Amino acid sequence: MLTEFLDFLGSLHPLIVHLPIGIILLTIAIDVFMRNKNNSVYRVITMGWFFTFFTGLLAALFGWFLGDNGYYFESQINIHRWSGIALVSLSFIIWVLRYINFRFSKPFNRSLNLTTIILLMVTGHFGGEMTHGQNYLFENLPYIEKEISLVKLSEAKRSKADSLMVYEDLIHPILEEKCMACHNQNHAYGGLNMSAFESMVKGGNSGTGIKKGKPYESLIYKRVSFPHDHPKFMPPAGVPLSYDQIATLEWWIDNGAEKQIPVTSVRNDAKIQRMIEIQYGLDLKEKTFLETLKLASPSPEMLKSIQGEKYFFRYLNPEQSFMDLKFTKKEINTKDLINIQKVKKNIVWLNLMDCMLKDDHLGYLNDFPNLTRLKIQKNPLITNKGIEALKNLENLSELNLYGTRVSDAALITLGQIQSLKKLFLWNTRITPQAIADFKAQHPEIEIVAGL
Repeated sequence: MLTEFLDFLGSLHPLIVHLPIGIILLTIAIDVFMRNKNNSVYRVITMGWFFTFFTGLLAALFGWFLGDNGYYFESQINIHRWSGIALVSLSFIIWVLRYINFRFSKPFNRSLNLTTIILLMVTGHFGGEMTHGQNYLFENLPYIEKEISLVKLSEAKRSKADSLMVYEDLIHPILEEKCMACHNQNHAYGGLNMSAFESMVKGGNSGTGIKKGKPYESLIYKRVSFPHDHPKFMPPAGVPLSYDQIATLEWWIDNGAEKQIPVTSVRNDAKIQRMIEIQYGLDLKEKTFLETLKLASPSPEMLKSIQGEKYFFRYLNPEQSFMDLKFTKKEINTKDLINIQKVKKNIVWLNLMDCMLKDDHLGYLNDFPNLTRLKIQKNPLITNKGIEALKNLENLSELNLYGTRVSDAALITLGQIQSLKKLFLWNTRITPQAIADFKAQHPEIEIVAGL
């Protein structure tokens, strides 16, 4: 019972400590700026030093209780504690001297005021470091480049974002830096050992460390998300966890707190995904096939076969390795399709619209490994037979069949193309009912079937 009462008094320290600060500054201001001091002014100054001493004594006493709860390192609290006691002692001495009408010379009075201000700054500064971290004075200065997180990922890990784990790569390094000095195998303060995953989840004397799916009932989350002036806030000294780091911890616990949760799982939550991307310099957006594709540029010799009046091409990327190729004449033949075989690996978009393309011609396209967009609209000679040749295009995501003679049976083949995302079926022989059935079976594919 006594321990709980002393902890309560300790929690009042952040409230009480502001009283002597305000009183001492006001008292010194009156002493310095009041030119003509009569007896009433001297009594006000004397009373100011008394209340500075009295409220300072309360703040020091409550601060001592707060410091004894074990949440601060002795080496970090000593300067704050003893400079505070020195400030209270000096205030007491000045009050006694003024109370007995001891006359101060101006140089001596200035020295006392200056010494008091210095002690106040030292005490306040080290108290601020314990509460807000060592860099609290400078972290919000304008024009200063700020570090989002003290824990960084190596360039090698950032380049392999798909293999990162939320706990092992993001959360554990933070806990290791900020918590494990006191909560390790050799020194498990409060019975909590955070050096091993299992013991961290189990918790310590105060309760369960991690309750899977329940962040607000997890002791570790509660302690790091307390207000900074809370007596049980963690870590008690140094740089606390940032907002983004606490949010990442919350998301992890809320999503099962398993050791092996891929970082890419955050794609289901846009807010936390963006936080992690900024905090760790990651790019977690789901990559398209082309974004992951690495190709060499086609050589001048390879390009000779498509240079001329029949084909027009452009590059789609700065490396000049992805090509958008278009046939420009009114009628295409087998030789024209053979000519583009040399650059088939580089063709990612292909436009063969309105060129009398036939079913047999499509057979020359079935091994274009990187083709993602194919336009064969306005070719009335294309039927279901020709579509059969396209099912081997493993990366085809967009296909335009507008104005062809494909019918309902073609949808069976098209449904086998796993990469397909968009289909243009306007002005074909495919019925509205077949399209509706196909949409129900393949909701991931966007169908454009006209007005």
